[in-house]
Amino acid sequence: MLCWNCHKEIPDNAKACQFCEASMEDLPSEEETDAVAELFGSLDPEMQAEIIAAAESSETAEELINQIMIGACPACDSVNVGDCENDPEIDNICTARCFDCGQHWCSDCGEVFEKGQTVCSHDAVCKACEQSEECTLFAADCPKVMGDK
Repeated sequence: MLCWNCHKEIPDNAKACQFCEASMEDLPSEEETDAVAELFGSLDPEMQAEIIAAAESSETAEELINQIMIGACPACDSVNVGDCENDPEIDNICTARCFDCGQHWCSDCGEVFEKGQTVCSHDAVCKACEQSEECTLFAADCPKVMGDK
């Protein structure tokens, strides 16, 4: 059978695609597929090309998500990066790391951390903000955070 996500040939009884890790058990509905196609079609051609290039250069779904959500390392430009969601010593999903050079930075606002730093300075701004409970802004979109940078 063909994977619904990457369209590569996979075994008929596969529970997940061996190439892109898409689940073969919880297939997207027609409405979800149409919504993604509509969203992708609304992007400008340059953004579409960037997403296609990232997908083609990624070996796994996780690698693609890291390229899109985290980006390249600000120190060495490597794309061998990830978040620190499962790191018990950091425990901050917005802290990104480079697996090649070890650099840490905030994937939300882009602040590059000094050695040993694991929390972004914008966290203090967000905690002090009177709108922190209902805020839906990314730090990079907040004038209070970015005004300090």
